[in-house]
Amino acid sequence: MMPYLESEFRKVADTPTDRMIDLWHSVCNSILGRPLEIVVDNRRNHPEFRSSQQEVNTSRPVGYKGKVVLGVWLESFPKLKLLMVTHEIGHSVLKLRGFRGMLRRPRNQDLEGALNSVASHPPLYDLQRSLGHDPQEEVDSRCDHNIRLYSLPGAADKEVSALYLADDLLNCSYRKRPQLKWTLRRKHPDVLRLVERIVSIASDYDLSDSEQNVELRRRLIKEMKLDGAWNELDEAKAIKDLILEVEGRTSR
Repeated sequence: MMPYLESEFRKVADTPTDRMIDLWHSVCNSILGRPLEIVVDNRRNHPEFRSSQQEVNTSRPVGYKGKVVLGVWLESFPKLKLLMVTHEIGHSVLKLRGFRGMLRRPRNQDLEGALNSVASHPPLYDLQRSLGHDPQEEVDSRCDHNIRLYSLPGAADKEVSALYLADDLLNCSYRKRPQLKWTLRRKHPDVLRLVERIVSIASDYDLSDSEQNVELRRRLIKEMKLDGAWNELDEAKAIKDLILEVEGRTSR
């Protein structure tokens, strides 16, 4: 199965997805001085993602046939869950709008993903809702999965688990929160204490503001004493450098 080019993908997109694609191009034109086409593919066609035993949905700018595009790799393809598509494109929109992710050296993708998700998901869900996609059912489904998972005995990676579960607690429906806390209190009380501390810290920030959002990430790294060397990713500069590398020319 070949990737969907944007012109093909538009044929099966709903109105909120069309709006997200249009927003992506508008932000690219504003920040980069040019649009970046979207190409959608199965994550198993990507060498970095194909062997993962976990579900993978992600987006990132890449070189494709001599030009830079926004690649969107999905767990389910060619069957499409459009809510997931707008979720992944939305992440890239926020990055270009200044919601800078934190990268760790040496790399630890689970820890990076958990830290960046807890900060980026609240404004991302707001963005999806503003365009007509409500992610609440998907958020609550993930929370239910984690309630079942953490009801089982066994050791948990404290920092990664706490960040992912704080993400649930910040975004799930109110009726889910007591269930999640009760499960953690019984099986993982040390993780719950850290989850509640993360949620308390997050309440000090307006996560819809890009500078406050990245400040939360910095503070969590400091207060949780996350090891490694952490740096912010300037997405606009990274894309411009990629355009120069792939296409041999600069963008504004």
